[in-house]
Amino acid sequence: GNLPYNISTPLLVRLLQHLPRIHDMVFMLQREVADRLSAPPGTKAWGRITGFPSAVAAMNWAAERFRAAGLQKVEVQRYDGTAPVWMARSWEARVLPDAAFGNGSSAIVLESALPTSGSQINGGTITAPLVHIGDVTTEGPVTIDVKGRVAVQHLKPASGAYSERTRVSTRARAVAAFGAVAVINVVEQTGNMYVRDFGNCGVPCFNVGTDAGRFLEEVMTRAAHAGREVRIQLSLQAESLTALSGHNVVGIVPGTNTGENIIVNAHGDGWFDAAGDNGDGFAALLAMARHFAKPEHAPARTLVFVISGGHHSTGLNGPANFVKMNPALTKQTVLVVNLEHVAQLAIRGGPWRAEPAEQPMSFGISNQSPFLIDLGKRARARYGFNLNENFPANVPGDLGGYEPLGVARVQAIHSGPMYHASGDVLESISVPGLERAARFFTYFVSEAAKASRGEINP
Repeated sequence: GNLPYNISTPLLVRLLQHLPRIHDMVFMLQREVADRLSAPPGTKAWGRITGFPSAVAAMNWAAERFRAAGLQKVEVQRYDGTAPVWMARSWEARVLPDAAFGNGSSAIVLESALPTSGSQINGGTITAPLVHIGDVTTEGPVTIDVKGRVAVQHLKPASGAYSERTRVSTRARAVAAFGAVAVINVVEQTGNMYVRDFGNCGVPCFNVGTDAGRFLEEVMTRAAHAGREVRIQLSLQAESLTALSGHNVVGIVPGTNTGENIIVNAHGDGWFDAAGDNGDGFAALLAMARHFAKPEHAPARTLVFVISGGHHSTGLNGPANFVKMNPALTKQTVLVVNLEHVAQLAIRGGPWRAEPAEQPMSFGISNQSPFLIDLGKRARARYGFNLNENFPANVPGDLGGYEPLGVARVQAIHSGPMYHASGDVLESISVPGLERAARFFTYFVSEAAKASRGEINP
């Protein structure tokens, strides 16, 4: 149709689907090129994690793309961490054999088991019987005897693990107070994914995927009917790492008004393949940078493009460090726009399926500017970007680091079933949805760049 911005489908397809080098560079999808968090071969967690070479490679690649697009003053800015980062080096959840279960009984390793943040096992190993304490949604105190046992609790996230954080950790701490020596969270989603979420459990805590959890719960039920207990051996080697560094990438497109700027941010780190958290936002930002860097698309205000680090790493927050390190630049900022989780397909349960549309997103506008709200609605109608009807003031995530600037902060974001899970892969991204997101944000930023400071920040 009559679209003013030439962010073409081929460009976005190249960014997200048809170029193999995306796997090696932006998304780090192929495990063999990721450093697997600098762990020994066989480690079951991977990603481009701030503080490790995989994230450095992604940031250097982004800087190369900025320079190739013609952005000015491109830098990879290094900063130091301010807190230890918990990191698991090796672990295992092994269901132990028992001759009472029949001839040929053997140990079963739950391959999708993943320790949650902060977990530590003194001596490296716990061996104890399992006890099921039901669903995390169960109201009231846990009345089952958990002392000296590993408590197993079941959760079925309505919209990703993020939605269950409080209930999972609160219930885990409650059973820990009654003597549970560890907790296993059975995370009911599609397949047998690794899920890296939750923390602050009070005791060692492991997540297991749907298939492993179904097996575990069935074995426990059958053993209970026979008057037996199932025992498990949990092993974990974890450490708190210090002296880690993070990196932000910055590139500038000068505008007609060089005395004021708009920051466009997307975090570049991610757990596992991280296609939706935040490969899609990363890719859309790169497309926008290429667009605005062309002389015929020069913006009315200067645009500062930032690929930030530390979204998933304690003490390494990229936006907060960007603000501290660039006072002259951020003093001129009138608006911050964040691209995060912008084009993942809607994935539903019962039965599990990917729908031919994008996940609905929350569109937050921190200061509730009437101009920005109206602009968001016009852009949504113009490009069909799948935003929820109302635009709240809540802007969680990376925009917290930009709060000290005291200007409007805007973002689209969602938390779906693939959140912080190994199912967050390239195939879960909608290419038409990515184009809608890039067109939406390009139009939004271009129009905001023309508006008065008073309209943006009334």
